[in-house]
Amino acid sequence: VRQDPTNRALVLRAADRNRYAMLHAVPDLRKDREIVLASMKHCGDSLLLTPLNNDKEVVLEAVSQLGESLRYADKRLLNDREVVLAAVQQDGLALRYAKDKLKDDREIVMAAVRQTGRALRHASERWRKDLDVVMVALQSNNAALAYVESEKHESVYGIGLNNVVLFQPLPSLSKTSNWVEQSKGPLKSITIEGATIYAVKDDMRIYKQMLVTMNTESQWIGPLSGDEVLSVAVAGGYVYGIKNSDKRVYKQVLVQMTTENKWNGPVSDEMELSSISIYEDQMYGVGIDGKFYRQNVFAMCNNSTWHGPLSETLKVQSISIFGVAVPKLFAVGADNKIHWQALKDLHPKRQWMLTSQGDITALVICNRDLKEACQDMLEADWRAKGAHLERRAAAAKARSSEGAARPKSAAAPEGAARPKSVGA
Repeated sequence: VRQDPTNRALVLRAADRNRYAMLHAVPDLRKDREIVLASMKHCGDSLLLTPLNNDKEVVLEAVSQLGESLRYADKRLLNDREVVLAAVQQDGLALRYAKDKLKDDREIVMAAVRQTGRALRHASERWRKDLDVVMVALQSNNAALAYVESEKHESVYGIGLNNVVLFQPLPSLSKTSNWVEQSKGPLKSITIEGATIYAVKDDMRIYKQMLVTMNTESQWIGPLSGDEVLSVAVAGGYVYGIKNSDKRVYKQVLVQMTTENKWNGPVSDEMELSSISIYEDQMYGVGIDGKFYRQNVFAMCNNSTWHGPLSETLKVQSISIFGVAVPKLFAVGADNKIHWQALKDLHPKRQWMLTSQGDITALVICNRDLKEACQDMLEADWRAKGAHLERRAAAAKARSSEGAARPKSAAAPEGAARPKSVGA
């Protein structure tokens, strides 16, 4: 082709066999549709060399071979659904060249992240915070975590009279709002730490699952504990539980919790409790009398005193505190409805405000964040595969190698005078 770049038959035969043939053809032959199509079968990059980048069939052939060649397509075709879909199926990162409308197309985005999770970077904002899309992206490449949209959702979780987790958004919580079933049961109490929800089931053992993936079909993982407990709370790397045997608080290290490990304690006095929750450095305990009390969670011991009762105007089953600027204390009353008052105004004689319809026996309120949940899931998977142990072993080996390679300091000759210490 270099020797005879005007010979059509020669260029056609060469283009059908060699990806670089069109590079040496004369401009007129680069417009020849048959030659161009023959070249595209070997290298989509050839689209750069031809003015036929506005021909849909030519572009489809190119992007099917090399999705990245979408960058050379005519602008009109960057808005063509069939062309963009073919491109991202070959190379998910080609999504970057698509028009915004197609970056918001669920099928196209799913095809892109299925090919490579890193394509999530180029998806529209709503798909970067969609659970299904994000999960596919992470399964393809966990580097997709960097592009997951972090958005906190203020959420209320309760246990219904049917003993399953119920859910509704906190901003819509009202006397007329409806609950949505969110899990399997039967459950007695729940607490949330980060992206994980922990539950005490009817066997009085602790179970868990990821909050954002929880649904009516998902399975609880466990049991995680041995002794029977009524209620649990998590703080500072510890899990606290009310033992069924004496209704007092015990604790153990969260990451070491197993069915064989024993609870340490008791870490509370002899007052009998039915549920606990933790906010900042305070543990709030609901007594079997329906009143609630508090004490510093980090100063608890077997004779530490509960302060209270903090309210005498509502018989309480469960409480949860939520809020940054103005923290609110939410409580499930004996009527199975949620009541609240501002934490700073809490007083034994202050009346509560009703904020929901009935049918729950326990609650917890939190910020649900998809990115945080994904990070926890990846870390749990990483630990399950023993990657953290491999890292520790590699670090220990590196330290021992460094110590062996470091030259020892020469010993001072016998009888040599020791340097005098310098006085102040």
